[in-house]
Amino acid sequence: MYGTRLTKMRVRGTFTDDRLEVSELTATAGNGTVSGSGFVSLSSDKGYPLQLDLKLDNAQLADGQGMAARATGTLAIVNNADEPAIIKGTIRLPETRYRIVRQGAAEVRTLTGIRRKSDAAQAGPVRRAAADAQPSPLSGVPADWRLRVDIVADDQVFVSGMGMESEWAANIRLRGTTGNPRILGGITLKRGTLSFAGRSFELKEGGTLRFNDGDPTNPTLALSAEGEADDVTVAINLSGSAGNPQIAFSSTPALPQDEIMARILFGSSIGELSTIQAVQLASSLNSLRGGGGLNPLGVLQSAAGIDRLRILGADENTGRGTAVAVGKYISNDIYVEIVTDTRGYTATQIEISLTPALSVLSQVGSFGTSNVNVRYRKDY
Repeated sequence: MYGTRLTKMRVRGTFTDDRLEVSELTATAGNGTVSGSGFVSLSSDKGYPLQLDLKLDNAQLADGQGMAARATGTLAIVNNADEPAIIKGTIRLPETRYRIVRQGAAEVRTLTGIRRKSDAAQAGPVRRAAADAQPSPLSGVPADWRLRVDIVADDQVFVSGMGMESEWAANIRLRGTTGNPRILGGITLKRGTLSFAGRSFELKEGGTLRFNDGDPTNPTLALSAEGEADDVTVAINLSGSAGNPQIAFSSTPALPQDEIMARILFGSSIGELSTIQAVQLASSLNSLRGGGGLNPLGVLQSAAGIDRLRILGADENTGRGTAVAVGKYISNDIYVEIVTDTRGYTATQIEISLTPALSVLSQVGSFGTSNVNVRYRKDY
């Protein structure tokens, strides 16, 4: 699932009665290694005691499309008669990369009660009953292990996707049991940017994502980002929980929420919007306020996996009619947008960020229009 792969595995041990002494256990994990030693007992009277001490050295634990992670540290897997079975240790993350995957992908359901026709035809009642029966667990083997694992990273936890490029530090405690795990602690923002409605906002250091209630599916959020929109400094604040996030906008100078959104989405004051732009603005505000209003542009944008989708009014200077603009960040510093209308007009716009303050913008249109501009933005 995560691309974890152990190769060149080697185990050396000696059996004494029902006890296997593991003197050497090594494996290669990416560019790192996993090693360990300990013992495993097959004594059912003693409850199958074991102790394995594992050492991870830059081990590649995940290497998939959505996540890549390496780990260094120690883990102890212990089961004896004196205390409940436990997995404990401290893991440091030299580098972790996680890409947020948009939800809504098709799910493949697991079908139950399916057998091959040839097996069903040949199997008698006894064979069918045996095939349907679940294997009995070994009596005395712990079914639920306690968890006492700390996961630490000073930096280099990179999170990207859905317009965000960011680096975090982690201090996570894995508690509870294997049957009911609980995650405590969280991650703290070091730096990053947030792309919203085709504009880039700087994430403010110190933002957090916390698992205070131990529920890994519903962390508490506290993030803020700042940027420029039509000569106004705009702040985006994200709070609440992942299951019910709250988004609020503020600005300097202070403006109403709808005025701020108009400047972010269209780069102009609310009084200058066309009728179509005003409808789009109302729909966006309704969605942010949790009113449940229909937002077809937002649905299409999410389904298509693009970063910005907007409707533009007609422009007599370029010969463009009412048009649709579709934009995508192909990297953290390069934004590409395509504009088209029903009259055959098309234009390609590219913005390249040379520095946080300096950008180059170019546009090429189908009716012979082209231009190159330099944009400089500085906070004072």
